[in-house]
Amino acid sequence: MSVYLGTYEGLRGRLAGHDLEHLVANSGARRLPGERIGLRCAGLEYEILYPDGMVLQADGSPADVNAAILLLLYLLEATGRPMEGRWISFEQLPGGPGYLASFRGRVVVPVLKAYGPRPDHLLEAAKELDGGPMTMGDVAVVIPALPRVPIAYVLWRGDDEFAPSISVVFDASVEGYLDAEVLTMLAERTSRRLVAADRAP
Repeated sequence: MSVYLGTYEGLRGRLAGHDLEHLVANSGARRLPGERIGLRCAGLEYEILYPDGMVLQADGSPADVNAAILLLLYLLEATGRPMEGRWISFEQLPGGPGYLASFRGRVVVPVLKAYGPRPDHLLEAAKELDGGPMTMGDVAVVIPALPRVPIAYVLWRGDDEFAPSISVVFDASVEGYLDAEVLTMLAERTSRRLVAADRAP
């Protein structure tokens, strides 16, 4: 039994106390027939039953508890804050510096190892997560990790003097949706999916 099961059950109980239309409007989720909420996360489809709070994968099976907690927290904490079109680093977020070492190890390093030596592969892999190119660094992609939480991966090619490097940045509006700890969970999930999406030899 997962140690997080109690957290999941608590969040399910909290969801029932919120208005369905309010949840959908603030989070950018989709209202589905039968009082269900549709959410896409890092290229994967999920459904949340309302008011029950059960989180399901696209095939109808229960989502893993970590994904379920992440999605319920997003629904419950979303404020509807508009996108700002201004990118900020993780350490600029409230509480970010305290999670920075964990964030780098879980989010940044895996993508740098996978795509630092072959940055052009990042563009193709991002497509599997609904992502696309953007004009930053040498190679960059933006991925809609959640409907209102885009994550950008900005990579600089290495040369004879400098090793490749990568930055992971967020729209400044992210403060209205997830705190630093939960954002690390989301970004880690997105990075893992991004690394797994590299089909090239």
